[in-house]
Amino acid sequence: MLTVNERKILEVLKELKKAKIDTLEDKTGLSRSTLMSAIESLKTKKAVIVHTKRIEFIELTDEGSKRAIQGLPERIIVNKVFELGGKAKLKDLKNLTGLSEQEISIGLGWIRRKKWGRIESKYIKSYTVSAEGVKKETIVKEAELIVDKTPPKSIVEHVLEKTNKIGYLRLDTLSTVEQKAASELLSRNLLRKKTLEEVEVEIKPEGLKLLIEEKEYISAITHDIIKRKEWLTKEIKPYDIKALPPKVYPGKKHFYLEFIDMIKEILVSMGFEEADGPIVEVELWNFDVLFQPQDHPAREIHDTFRLKFPNRAGIDDTIAIKVKEAHEHGGKTGSRGWRYSWKKDIAERLILRTQTTSVSVRFLARRKKLPIKMFTIGKVYRPDTIDAKHLPEFHQLDGIVMDKNLSFRNLLGILEEFFKQLGIDRVKFRPSYFPFTEPSVEGYIWHPKVGWVETFGAGMFRPEVLDVLDVKYPTAAWGIGVDRVAMIIMGINDIRNLYSQSISYLRGTKVLWRF
Repeated sequence: MLTVNERKILEVLKELKKAKIDTLEDKTGLSRSTLMSAIESLKTKKAVIVHTKRIEFIELTDEGSKRAIQGLPERIIVNKVFELGGKAKLKDLKNLTGLSEQEISIGLGWIRRKKWGRIESKYIKSYTVSAEGVKKETIVKEAELIVDKTPPKSIVEHVLEKTNKIGYLRLDTLSTVEQKAASELLSRNLLRKKTLEEVEVEIKPEGLKLLIEEKEYISAITHDIIKRKEWLTKEIKPYDIKALPPKVYPGKKHFYLEFIDMIKEILVSMGFEEADGPIVEVELWNFDVLFQPQDHPAREIHDTFRLKFPNRAGIDDTIAIKVKEAHEHGGKTGSRGWRYSWKKDIAERLILRTQTTSVSVRFLARRKKLPIKMFTIGKVYRPDTIDAKHLPEFHQLDGIVMDKNLSFRNLLGILEEFFKQLGIDRVKFRPSYFPFTEPSVEGYIWHPKVGWVETFGAGMFRPEVLDVLDVKYPTAAWGIGVDRVAMIIMGINDIRNLYSQSISYLRGTKVLWRF
């Protein structure tokens, strides 16, 4: 029994023997969903064979498109240095090429790897004379990039340009050398890989037989069929209640945003209120108020993003004086402090916040009425190499509780209850150290596949922190890596997938609600 649509498909296949879905869609005039439904029906009748092949192809990322037009950093650097005579100081490359410091660092790395040039260092003496007439000698190390010739266009550049010209490249059409070049571009995040299913339909002898012998059946009752009384002379196709309907993809919120909303709902149900704070922050609130000394390694440029312009902002002098006293000699707490000379200009430096605890202490500075139960979820920023486990920006959940007679044990109980609400029953605590809490713990949650995974730090705010904020009662605090918790609960192995914008990936990812 053939329907009108099935007959159309077989007529095309009778002529072509085999045809891809796009060809059948074009030849029959049927929509994709109608076509696929009819092909499934023909499969059950053993009239056709469906061949499915997974096709991998590559396309440019946004950064890849930029590099395809402007050139790879190593190419821009080498060409510019060669134009200037084959030598250039490393410190001058930024002004000479217009590249960022990160792009220059990447470019120099590939120049060394590809042996397009070499870096030579030399020591230069300079002299200064003080007001007292004392001559002082200074030795400065200076590095130069040496380029002897302009290298020919590499296969990597060829593949990048070819992808930009065509729009995409099928991996199975690339030579071995081109595939190796594509792997390099993928590792540099200039290309991304995608997979599609290529479907081809082939007619079987049984299909040809059906086409010849079977008469036409009515698949849908229309006004014209009733009017012409065709239902009296033709058979009506039986209704298959087991046939699957076409897939429908309704709009929905990104699954990771849904997860964050779920966390907020849990905390609100536990009596917490949400707060927010600035992403661009002064070091005073990000570090100093939290009793983190100004020579702490976390403040260095390899751990903190500093703003170039503006690079400073005014701070509250009242808070600044209290912070200075706490850092230098412990203030009124009885502590010895860090015993160094605290500098206001360091506290005024602008950075991208490295922890949402800055929001917590800002909240405590303006709210004193008991009890206090506050949380904040937001992005924090730390320089890091992007890979499956690390990003330079990620979400952190911070919380504080302040009340009379609040104990460290209360803090641990709150955290256990929070994770229980997320469906995690096993939580483990281990003593740890943080500059702004004492006692302190680092926390682990149990994952059935990987075991115990560290996900948070917690503790009771130190007197040096509470005194600066003029807080009179015990205060518990914690910080949780939300991205890591989400990966564990959702079974995601690559942190970049939490921020995916791929429609196919988002369609296939389920939204997790509370367990």
